[in-house]
Amino acid sequence: MELMTPAGGTIFWTTLTFLLLLFALTKVGWKPILSMLDEREKKLKESLELAEQAKIASQKTLAEQNQLLETARREAQEILARNRKAAEATKEEIIKKASSEAEQLIAKARREIDLSRDKAIEEIRDLAVELSMNATAKLVGKSLDAGDHQSLIDESLKKLGELN
Repeated sequence: MELMTPAGGTIFWTTLTFLLLLFALTKVGWKPILSMLDEREKKLKESLELAEQAKIASQKTLAEQNQLLETARREAQEILARNRKAAEATKEEIIKKASSEAEQLIAKARREIDLSRDKAIEEIRDLAVELSMNATAKLVGKSLDAGDHQSLIDESLKKLGELN
């Protein structure tokens, strides 16, 4: 049973070895391990802070982008509205111009018709006078002087005026 009960010298040397090993590990191993753990904890905190800052920055950027997008949409709507108004105004202007030109063409055509009609009536009167003079000359058998011609012309014109 001696194995079960330790001797006083073994206990002393075991305790002394344990304390020396504990002191050596504390000085050599424990401090570097704790400093490494502290450094790791510090890096993790910094990473979390950076991640939070990045998250805030990305949210801010997203909000700005959404605002820019909304502004661009509004501007596009305004541009489309202005273009529609301009197109409508141009359409109205073209219609007015076409109507004006059509009215001018119609008025010109009417003037030309009136002139042609007046010219045709004048030619018919001249022809009627000439025919009347020729018929009168054949019936009378003599030639008329200028005064007789003028009176016949006036009388014929008066009769033609009554017919119109």
